[in-house]
Amino acid sequence: MNGNRYQVGVIPITKDGQLVLITTRNGDYWIFPKGNQEKGRSDSAVARSEAFEEAGIQGVMKRHFYDFKTPLGKVKMLRLYPMRVKIILSKFPEYRQRKRVIVPINKAEKLVQEDLLVILKKIRKWI
Repeated sequence: MNGNRYQVGVIPITKDGQLVLITTRNGDYWIFPKGNQEKGRSDSAVARSEAFEEAGIQGVMKRHFYDFKTPLGKVKMLRLYPMRVKIILSKFPEYRQRKRVIVPINKAEKLVQEDLLVILKKIRKWI
């Protein structure tokens, strides 16, 4: 990504086409599970770990990813991998620090901030 600072994460979609969203640690707003790149680890491996640690989800990730520019915040780009969620755990590393919801895309569009709303509108067609 041309040296731009970016984060990697997943777009978690359940088998019935709903999205899994989590809150930021301070609970201010709803996001996708994501984290910073890590030296020595592939972006997809980091994204899979973040999904487990932050949202307690596991599933099948697509190999292809989508890069999105974000108009808000410090992070300029997001690299998101679609994930078909297979397992939703009740306890996971950050379950005391975050809330999690599983919602249809129209409800998700009402919950997220402007930067993720742009992404949701782009991915709506394949959910």
